Amino acid sequence: MDESGGSDPGTPHATVGGMLIFRNAFLPFEDAWDQMLVNHGIPDGIHMRELGKHGKLGALSECCRLELFEEACYLIKKFRAFTLVASLSNQEYEANVPELVRKSFSVYGMLFLLTIMMNHKLAEFNNHPNPIPIIMDAGNPHRRHVVTSHEFMRNRWQSIVGNLHVGSFTFGDDKVLGILQAADIIAWGTRRRASQLRFLPGLDPVEKLLTTDEVHHTEIPWKLEWLRGFGTNIAQRIADGEGFGEPTDEEIRES
Repeated sequence: MDESGGSDPGTPHATVGGMLIFRNAFLPFEDAWDQMLVNHGIPDGIHMRELGKHGKLGALSECCRLELFEEACYLIKKFRAFTLVASLSNQEYEANVPELVRKSFSVYGMLFLLTIMMNHKLAEFNNHPNPIPIIMDAGNPHRRHVVTSHEFMRNRWQSIVGNLHVGSFTFGDDKVLGILQAADIIAWGTRRRASQLRFLPGLDPVEKLLTTDEVHHTEIPWKLEWLRGFGTNIAQRIADGEGFGEPTDEEIRES
């Protein structure tokens, strides 16, 4: 998984999303992704922030950009079990979640929980009994929030409600793992669309990848009543002494 967005009013939506993949498809996907990067002359990988005017990929022509993202999206479709994303505007989050919760539980933490729940529902529907490990980019500026959310889901909620298929949580390097570059594409594209921002010429394949018509793509926007109810529930748990608390630096390093 990866995240995209921030507090910039020009991009009001925050997004967490990524690619669910079976173990036996993981290494073949990585090999195919690496070969794609070599073929397109970008050994350092696809990083969406570098598509800007002054970024490493900013000089790509529209034609080269289209060829690159057609192949990238083809590989995502070929190897994914599902792509899944969750998005929420910062304004909606601040208006509907109690301040007590927002102090230790950011919008990214909330979206991370939703992707975990979507993942759980998909696993249940497909009779997959085992915990599912999660990999996230080590350069994620919101990693502290996500560690908190994972700890809550794995060690607290699962003990209360039963198996949620929450496995281990690992930070990886998106310069090494193609799966994290794919997650970057998915999260970035979802945020652009949610914030009604245009896609650069040549990025049509990304927009098409994330349509709800795709059988293997799952996207659930938070309904405000869910957000208010969930926020109230968490606030009550914090008040009862079950607060999330910030993870220590050691806990983050261990993740």
